[in-house]
Amino acid sequence: MSNCKKFSGLIAATLLAASLAGCGAGGSPDDQMARFLVAPDKFVLYNCAALAEKAAVDGAREKELTGLMIKAGLGAGGQIASSIAYRPEYLELHGEMNELRKAAAVKNCKPIPALETPEGLMSDNALR
Repeated sequence: MSNCKKFSGLIAATLLAASLAGCGAGGSPDDQMARFLVAPDKFVLYNCAALAEKAAVDGAREKELTGLMIKAGLGAGGQIASSIAYRPEYLELHGEMNELRKAAAVKNCKPIPALETPEGLMSDNALR
């Protein structure tokens, strides 16, 4: 077998393993992508006040992006434009909010309103 065939087989096996690795992870596809976009323990050096401040800023921007994606989704081709223009930043903010929640829990911070579970936010299906 030539080196090229061995290499292409190795690449195929690696891609297959990587794609199957995502099958075992729990959570929605958005949560999985958000985990990929944000470094774990990104906020480990933040104190509770800094976590609250960052959560307020990120939460406000996340709500703003949600509104923009819904508005864009109403027009013709809006979902595609929304996916290109707003979705990557939304997913990154979603991941940051998850990391902020984890950091606040580890540090036993008092409840931070911006970090409360996003029950009040719209479902991800409305954003797709």
